Amino acid sequence: MGLRDRWRRGSAAKRRVALVGLDGVGLALARALVDGGVMPRLGAIGRTGTMAPMTSTLPTISNVSWTSLVTGVNPGRHGIYGFTDLARDRYATTFPNFGHVRAPAFWDALGARGRASVVLNVPGTYPAKDIVGTLVSGFVAVSLERAVRPPAALAVLRAQGYRVDVDYVNADQRPEAFFDDLFATLAARRRVFRHFLASEWDCFLGVVTETDRLHHFFWHAWEDRRHRWHQRFLDFYAEVDAAIGEIADAVGDAAPLLVVADHGHAAIESECHPNVWLQREGLLRFARAAPRSLADMDRGSRVFVLDPGRIYLHRRGRFAEGVVAPGAEADELLARVAAGLCGLAYPEDAAGGGRVAVAAVHRREELYAGPYLDDAPDAVIEPRAGFDFKGSVGRGALFDRSALTGMHTYDDALFCVNRPDVPTEGLAVTDVAPTVLAWLGCPPLSPMDGRARSAA
Repeated sequence: MGLRDRWRRGSAAKRRVALVGLDGVGLALARALVDGGVMPRLGAIGRTGTMAPMTSTLPTISNVSWTSLVTGVNPGRHGIYGFTDLARDRYATTFPNFGHVRAPAFWDALGARGRASVVLNVPGTYPAKDIVGTLVSGFVAVSLERAVRPPAALAVLRAQGYRVDVDYVNADQRPEAFFDDLFATLAARRRVFRHFLASEWDCFLGVVTETDRLHHFFWHAWEDRRHRWHQRFLDFYAEVDAAIGEIADAVGDAAPLLVVADHGHAAIESECHPNVWLQREGLLRFARAAPRSLADMDRGSRVFVLDPGRIYLHRRGRFAEGVVAPGAEADELLARVAAGLCGLAYPEDAAGGGRVAVAAVHRREELYAGPYLDDAPDAVIEPRAGFDFKGSVGRGALFDRSALTGMHTYDDALFCVNRPDVPTEGLAVTDVAPTVLAWLGCPPLSPMDGRARSAA
């Protein structure tokens, strides 16, 4: 019996869809690992199905990208623009969480129709909300008790030795311990995946975030075959592939199985701190010599940047002590800032011969649409490959390096599905949610920015 026949045979049975999320895995890396024999199970899915790149979100950051992936809408509709925000009155750093997401996820639409979902380890889903099925929050989950719905599932996690995340603090200084924890965390996650795969569900989504942690600290170990940790990098991906295989075996051929990422990764040439440039231009000032955060910003400042390259005008009416007038003044200032940033070259002392660090500065209206547009940054920096933009303060150098060796990329997030001929032109992370709903016979949420790619 051929693969298409098995799909037809399964169409009369209860529809199910399974997704494996691989945080930060780009198409180029996936193909290289498949071609190198490290990921045969992923390769089998790609050979008989469809494998292609997806675009992510700008900014390309996990909680924004995963939120768009599971809701099918842009940040202007779901309201999440980064891991941090700035309080408009107190100028203190705030941390948006799942309670701030203002668009339903695809499992909400399924639950409204009585369909059960298992959702495990999706970044940005803490604290857990009620669900028809089971939800275990991913990064950043500070309390396992508040990361689980229904609460009875907590006993399963504890019995399986579940870990929310890898301990990656100072990973470069203790690589052996980091890799040991990396493998142990994935092993615990696989045990929990297997447990819930055996339960009743209509949609299964399990995310592996260990891939992102590995890339940030050891991307150089991937690129250098002679590196001490290169083989451990490959060994880890062999375990990731085994996890994909377990899910594929549990699901079978009759159900669609997607392997998707929120963004890709690439090597860092240099980190860039645009707040340093704003200070040099006199557009950003601090009330103390060694600022610790933007709470120390002089209230006469006109512009500041939050991670990862989100530009905010200190606008009247938006911030309690804003100084930039809306309209012509704001437009002229934003144009000045965009032109200046697009001219940044690395290294700074290269007389006309440096690499340009910024690909583009996008105004918010170019990127977002929806009822929460007013919460968006005024503009977002799109970096060129190799330049990792930060919102740090108190830095002396515009360009420098930290322990990180890998950075997020926008245009090559992995999309792989065990279905041939899925249309992939213009594929974006927002297309995943409506595609899942279509395959489960559920109408799309309204409005959705993404579009269903195929009906299984």
